Amino acid sequence: MFTEVELKYEVNDFEEIREKLLLAGAGLICDATEEQNTVYDLQNGSLKRTNTLLRLRKFGEEIILTVKEPASSGAMKIRKEHETLLSISIDEADDMLQALNYKPVYRYEKTREMWSLGSGVHICLDSLYFGKFIEIEADTQSKVTSAFTTLGLDISKGLRQSYKQLQKISGFSDS
Repeated sequence: MFTEVELKYEVNDFEEIREKLLLAGAGLICDATEEQNTVYDLQNGSLKRTNTLLRLRKFGEEIILTVKEPASSGAMKIRKEHETLLSISIDEADDMLQALNYKPVYRYEKTREMWSLGSGVHICLDSLYFGKFIEIEADTQSKVTSAFTTLGLDISKGLRQSYKQLQKISGFSDS
């Protein structure tokens, strides 16, 4: 388990950010990789009501199960995250969750390119069908703030919302 501090920022393209990352000495962790995400909940919606996230992700060939505890209030999204790499297929993992009465409630796909900007700071360049977003993740608020400054981004325009919420704001349905 670790604490994740996160803030997103919408952009038109990634070229300028890539240049700034290189100038800042950031390292490419992985090229753009296809990612499939499924969010689960019980029939009664108890995870959504408590702002807890249960997600199954396929990132390249990796299958990752994640539980995110409720986020704190404030300018940045801060939450405890539990994550484990599974050694089974995405279909087997889905079957296991559904056997426990968890049902898929939201699916989305994106392409993610990951960079490292210093100790414990990840910059994710995420392309979804409704927009392009920079997601800055770190273990402290000061590291996120510093990354925003290094990249020349206006932190007051940072986004706390999930991709499902951003999809709705953008006017695209989630079906």
